[in-house]
Amino acid sequence: MTELVAEFALVVEGRELGGDVSRGASDNATSGVLFGAEGAQQRHDGKWWQSESDTWDLLARLYEQRQQRRDVAMDDNMDASTDDDATLSDFVRAQDLLERDGQLAEYVEVRRWLEDTAREFQPVETRKGYLFYTRRSIRTQDTADSNAMSDNTQLVTDIDPDASSRQRRDIAIEDHEYTTSLLRTLFEYVRRGRMSDAMALCVESDEPWRAASMKGGLFWRDPQLEDAESTDRVGGNINRNLWKHACAALAHDTGNDSYERALYAALSGRVDEVLTVCVTWNDFVWAHVNAVIEMRMDHGLRGACVYEQAPATSFAHVQSRRTCATDMAQVFDIVESLDGCVQNEARDPLRRLQRALATNTFAEYVEEFAQALSPETDVRMVRVVAHASLCVRQSGAELPEPAVSAVLEAYVDRLARDHDELVAAYVAQMPTERQTHVYAQFVQMLNVSRDHRMQLLQRAERHGLDTHAVCRAATSAGVQPDDLLDSSDPSDSSDPSDQFELSEPSEPITNTEQRQVRALEWTTSSSHLYPYALAQVCTLSRHFLLRGRTNAATVLLNSLPADFV
Repeated sequence: MTELVAEFALVVEGRELGGDVSRGASDNATSGVLFGAEGAQQRHDGKWWQSESDTWDLLARLYEQRQQRRDVAMDDNMDASTDDDATLSDFVRAQDLLERDGQLAEYVEVRRWLEDTAREFQPVETRKGYLFYTRRSIRTQDTADSNAMSDNTQLVTDIDPDASSRQRRDIAIEDHEYTTSLLRTLFEYVRRGRMSDAMALCVESDEPWRAASMKGGLFWRDPQLEDAESTDRVGGNINRNLWKHACAALAHDTGNDSYERALYAALSGRVDEVLTVCVTWNDFVWAHVNAVIEMRMDHGLRGACVYEQAPATSFAHVQSRRTCATDMAQVFDIVESLDGCVQNEARDPLRRLQRALATNTFAEYVEEFAQALSPETDVRMVRVVAHASLCVRQSGAELPEPAVSAVLEAYVDRLARDHDELVAAYVAQMPTERQTHVYAQFVQMLNVSRDHRMQLLQRAERHGLDTHAVCRAATSAGVQPDDLLDSSDPSDSSDPSDQFELSEPSEPITNTEQRQVRALEWTTSSSHLYPYALAQVCTLSRHFLLRGRTNAATVLLNSLPADFV
């Protein structure tokens, strides 16, 4: 497999196999369009390669994790549950939950992938001095004549985070613009899993209370309840559940900035306010996956605890209005039901593949893809699905062999046009009963030099193919007179006795006869195949002579090796 990937990398470096073929994502998509059929909207090559790179990243993350879980079998005597152990800290219980719940661990990995592959954004610059312009306006107003008219009478008179809501007054326009940009940057940091960057920005901008409000999501841990080497001090939030309800209340408050609401909604696992600032497919999926993770973490950590948790009954009014998804499949169903560009992006062939990987339904995806294969299917998707199938199968997952074989055959058909040196490596990945037929069909159609043919046989042997069986099948298919005669043949007649005319020795042979003669090169390449080759020579010679094609028979006999008879 490693050699296969190395050979393929040499080919794809700098160019795409099969040229630039368009892929489909139209609203009225058929099954072929859903897998990238020609005639749909063209996408820029750079965007395609980036999306494909993201797909491979997701596959590597998930299947490495799944393979590790298969390799490291869980001890049957392991405690079935430790979340009811009141002597454990929340941090330890959360770690144990992720180890026991493989599906939840995958959801966390998908969220990380969505965070790492999010589009780039421009963060706000750091600015020292909290509400600098508001503070300066207040000082100016204080020194002015108390009877004089001032344009700043609607500004707050105190400088604290709650002054604006408490006094129902505004802050300076410059400060308002900066605060809006700051809140957006904080959300974008959280959206990308960069919580430390978000808190650092708050501190550097002289707004440390924002960092403190965001830090409440850390799980509580205590060195007296954990291993001595894991931590040396108490940390995290012992009332994390209460903190999440407070975040939900901030998100629910319509008086707050939209990005501030989205920020605290994301921290508390809500989707209502996060969706209002989502733009791309990636954003929407992240919002729902984040909510599913928080919901399952809360459910998994519910139970006995070493401390009494603070009540959160006063936050009942901030319950989410939307019905949240409960698993990954529902997440993608919800996103695909959205209107506009997000729905179109969800129909993108690579997005559909990413869904199959994230929901662990790749086997069903391959079957559907194989059924939808057609000559118009985008060669890039055939390449991606073929290699994804090989990677997934190598990781130990079971895939429908007929479907994988169909995809590999479609890919081999495209490779044969420009990169025949790679065909043997992919045919070797097919079921044994298909290898001989597929490779023989490939080689017998090639019109290349004898040396090049021998090189293809050497490659086939190196990849473990039965070269003798391939040669016999290729020769048998190549010398078939009824199948390969072309309309220009003088011997093309339903009854050879109706038209019998001896050809002149100097008369050139037809292209069909040339292909038939050269088909014997496969079985005359090895002395072990001479007995089979002799039978084919006799059959083809008789066929030529019965039609008066003595010139073709002469060329055939002259093409045989010196030690043949």
